[in-house]
Amino acid sequence: MKAHEVLAGADGSSTGQMAADWAAQRAGRLGLRLHLVRAVPEPSYFRLPVQYGEAVAEAQALLGLERGRVAARNPTLQIITSWQPGEPAPVLSRLSVGAEIVVMGSDRSADRRGEGFGSVSFQAAVLCRSPVAVIPAPRVANRTGVVVGIDGSADSEIALKVAAEEASRTGEGLTVLHAVSKTPPPASRTPDPHALISEAVGSIRDMFPGLPVRGALESDDSPADVLVRSAAQASLLVIGCWGRGGLRKPVGSIAEKVLMRLPCPTIITRSASQPAP
Repeated sequence: MKAHEVLAGADGSSTGQMAADWAAQRAGRLGLRLHLVRAVPEPSYFRLPVQYGEAVAEAQALLGLERGRVAARNPTLQIITSWQPGEPAPVLSRLSVGAEIVVMGSDRSADRRGEGFGSVSFQAAVLCRSPVAVIPAPRVANRTGVVVGIDGSADSEIALKVAAEEASRTGEGLTVLHAVSKTPPPASRTPDPHALISEAVGSIRDMFPGLPVRGALESDDSPADVLVRSAAQASLLVIGCWGRGGLRKPVGSIAEKVLMRLPCPTIITRSASQPAP
């Protein structure tokens, strides 16, 4: 199924507005329409039927305001809106079939231990059939460069290609990052890190001649820390959702930790084993 829209969750928050603006810019560049969606809990969630009607009316009003705000900044962009019954992550998952990407803001702030952050965005990253982009509140201006984490798996190959396409599209440099443990497993269990980086960089240079690309090898027992640190000044971070991490840990848990300390707009790609829409 050919993608026909960029799908963005709308919740009225400042990060939600940042996500809608990011999604609008992307839709405009790709010649796609922007679909703003607001999830409303099922009627059974409310004590009184009238409360459900009020929630629907509030969603419609929010979507109208957000559509007007985005349209004022992007007058030639086709924008549609819809409210959908259900929880945000399942709603976005259902609508993600046919979407080029799902875009959402970081959903709530972390507590002192970093807990309670990114839960909805991570659920969406797991459930959606398209890549998911999570947009944080702005921190540093003039960010540049795309960073991608790789580990040699089929899933990281997908992330690598997506990152190269993003860098090529935006005219930015690409950093191909691999993390190795300070106490690595036996050599038979892990690819040679230098060869892995070299092959990945070489393949991207072959596919995207002229794209500035460099490899980076980090030694750290926390791949999530490496990704956050390396993308601190980047305009985009790309990671896989499943597969296996460079330290033989599930990438899903790494993605979840990255979402707790979102360094920049981050795209989480689909798994190589996920059925096509």
